[in-house]
Amino acid sequence: MAMTVAPDDAPEWATDPGQLWNAVELAEKRKDSQVARDYRIPVPLGLDDQRAGRLAEKLARFIMSELGTPVSVGLHRDADADALGQVKPPEKQGYHAHLYFPSRPLVVSSPEVEGTGTGMATATFGARHPMLASKALGRGMVETFNRVWAELSTEAAADAGIHAQYDHRSYERMGLDLAPQPTLGAGAVALERKGFWTRKGDAVRDIVVASKAYELAHAEVVAVQQAAAVADVARERSAGDKTEAEAGHPSVPDTERGLAHHEVPASSRASTDQPDLVLSALAPDTPLLGRFQALAPRPSPEDGARWAQVLRLVRVIQRALLVIRELTDRLVDAEGRARRAKAAELEARYELDQARRHRAAATARADNWAKAHPFRMRAGKLVGRRPAAWRDLSHDIRFHQKGVQATKDIVAKQAFEVTARQGKVGAIKNRVTTARGRLRTAAAGLGQLGPDYLPPLLAVLSPEQRIELEPTLAGFDLPTVPVAVRLDEQLAYRPPLPRLGR
Repeated sequence: MAMTVAPDDAPEWATDPGQLWNAVELAEKRKDSQVARDYRIPVPLGLDDQRAGRLAEKLARFIMSELGTPVSVGLHRDADADALGQVKPPEKQGYHAHLYFPSRPLVVSSPEVEGTGTGMATATFGARHPMLASKALGRGMVETFNRVWAELSTEAAADAGIHAQYDHRSYERMGLDLAPQPTLGAGAVALERKGFWTRKGDAVRDIVVASKAYELAHAEVVAVQQAAAVADVARERSAGDKTEAEAGHPSVPDTERGLAHHEVPASSRASTDQPDLVLSALAPDTPLLGRFQALAPRPSPEDGARWAQVLRLVRVIQRALLVIRELTDRLVDAEGRARRAKAAELEARYELDQARRHRAAATARADNWAKAHPFRMRAGKLVGRRPAAWRDLSHDIRFHQKGVQATKDIVAKQAFEVTARQGKVGAIKNRVTTARGRLRTAAAGLGQLGPDYLPPLLAVLSPEQRIELEPTLAGFDLPTVPVAVRLDEQLAYRPPLPRLGR
């Protein structure tokens, strides 16, 4: 979509892009003139052509009313590949809009009021808006435009049936402890699209790959947690049904209640005659507790109390393993952020050294010039005005001094960021240590309850989970698990789970 909006009293040529922008260029006389400003906005994903166009038009009319100037709108469909060359899926391909407006307001004068008697209104471009002269003066204007964009985007999404709340503020201003994905910039994007890998592109690639690996690694954890939640609900329901049965109102058979939370009946545990029931309980979506119950030896009636204690310890082990896995993924991410923060600090310190060298070189040039022209320096001092060449050299010194001070501020911020990141890494390591302590305590307690419970536990663990437990169980005599040949083949190979950074 392409259109141009103009104030109500503007002449017809103000809505014709060809005539409008020719008139804008004629109004700019200075060689350093700024013809227009390009305000680019993203369009929320999920909007169709009409809603995206209405969003861009509403914002253009708001800018027109605020600045009193025509606004040309261009709605573009996003590229089918991102800046790194990865093809976007259809649901990730949206729109963006360019709102192009002059830096001067359109002033319409009435000849009848001025006494010209021509009977025709004239339109000219007035003085440049002060807020468009520099970034410092235009911050408030851009902030207003961004806020209106967020409000209009939320309304457009609600109209399309999308439940989303857009906010123009940064994570830091919203008080969120999140790190935004770094931007590449036009130069890096151009190089990436030509096939040249850049440092900025590598940083973004590391984040994207880590994010996808994190999602993949946590997909199984989420599935296990959901299965555990379903099992807990079924167990509570079974307990309620048992209470009703004891009260004389049976509702669910005992066999169904046992299977509701992934329990194999006691008669089929570790049985070689019914391997199908055991294999069904060893499905990948079954929690660790259910898989352990499928292989654990059948408890006798007098061992009910000890069996309940065994299940409690296995439940502790299950939760500890999930916590360790999640914390390990967080630790890898936190360590990566800490390394990037340290690299940024070292780069800032290098830039500080460079700025100091430039300042020292500028100071040396000024001193050498003053020594080489003593008479001009003395004459300038007498008349109260230093030579122009020396003033230029002094200006260079002040410029480099500002650069040194600005770089020192950046170094201080980066050092604070490194300290904060390293603190988070230490906190996660402490939590991992605590979880491993609980895991080993529970595993040691399970081994003390009986050596027959450890082999089935090891049999249902993944290789990574066994690594966590084997140091604790090294002192126990572990007999073999009496299972069928088919079950041995099933447990012979378990592919390693996708882990971040491994």
